[in-house]
Amino acid sequence: MSKARDLADVPAGGGDLNVDSGTLFVDASTNRVGIGTTSPSTALHISGTSEVLRIEDTDATLATDQSIGKVEFYSNDASGAGVGIKASVEAVAEDSIGRTSLVFATADDTTNDNEGMRLDSSGNLLVGQSSSTTVDTLTSGSGYSFQSNGRGAIARTNGICLALNRIGTDGDFVEFKKDGLQVGRIGHDTYGIDIDGKTGYLGLNVNDAIAADTGVEILSRGFTATPRLQPNGDNKLNLGDSGRRWKTVYAVTTSINNSDINEKQDIEELSEAELRVAVACKGLMRKYRWKDAVEEKGDDARIHFGIIAQDLQAAFEAEGLDAHRYAVFCSDTWWETYTDVPAVEAVEAQDAVYDEEGNLVSEAVEAVEAKEAYTRTDTYETEEEAPEGAVERTRLGVRYSELLAFIIAAI
Repeated sequence: MSKARDLADVPAGGGDLNVDSGTLFVDASTNRVGIGTTSPSTALHISGTSEVLRIEDTDATLATDQSIGKVEFYSNDASGAGVGIKASVEAVAEDSIGRTSLVFATADDTTNDNEGMRLDSSGNLLVGQSSSTTVDTLTSGSGYSFQSNGRGAIARTNGICLALNRIGTDGDFVEFKKDGLQVGRIGHDTYGIDIDGKTGYLGLNVNDAIAADTGVEILSRGFTATPRLQPNGDNKLNLGDSGRRWKTVYAVTTSINNSDINEKQDIEELSEAELRVAVACKGLMRKYRWKDAVEEKGDDARIHFGIIAQDLQAAFEAEGLDAHRYAVFCSDTWWETYTDVPAVEAVEAQDAVYDEEGNLVSEAVEAVEAKEAYTRTDTYETEEEAPEGAVERTRLGVRYSELLAFIIAAI
């Protein structure tokens, strides 16, 4: 004889209960209740082909912010939270039932004071606010909204609005795309924070010990009559270095160099030996083409005029002078390491997968953009900070403004 029986046939001692062939089923061995199923897998299992659960509040005198059809979650210490629908007077009747906001509250009360989050009738997700149109126009308060049209807004009083914490390897924090293609990024590498645009790269190299007057600021109209990019302190920063040079500088006028007598000392006329070096330099002018330009442009690479730094150094040495003592001659040494970065294969985004009992089967996978393999060059200014195996590099240079003044002195 089957254990399943009609409600009237269930003895006081127990046994399964089956009402109307599974409309309501109680499994006596597991103490599980099934509605629409005779195989309940949880304490309460509801199964159906359309809406399977409806919670209706018949109180017709609900206050504006009182929840209707609310589901509450409590622990044995009487703490808990609830999920419900707010009886908002701003509800928009989009169909015969009428739709309003789905609210997540942190206590069982009839006011809006403890509302934590809401999904409004337009599909906007709001935290700390009740209207998605106010977050980005707030003058006080805090909150954020993710609107169904794709717009996001965050507001916070006297605090950081957004914190991004990448764990593990160096790489991108923020990626900017246009029609699915990357047009910019903000990331981190050995040298600091990189702002990478579609056609170039700007690195803001900072550390914990950087002085307050060695930063860079951009002044636009409203702060100054002439918009400009400038250092925060005077005579503190270099533009580039020996291992990271600017290729070409375009300007309408030449640079202005300090020449105030009040900031100079040891002012003397040139010695006879120095004048002879200046005369020699006049005959050391050469024409040449840059190797990297020839590699890129071939015979179209243009011809330049100037002096060879090694020839300038030799001219000083011929007169018994040390070229390193003179600012017209420059020698920069740094250390480099080379790291082969493998190619990255593209990965499509995947949502997390759960089984019927809600157990995680596989975690969500973030999308990864394909990248070609390359060799990354890291530079170090001193041998002490360079890792073992770093390659020492030296490059000689000339300050042409001083060189020309030097040659003119001998004419």
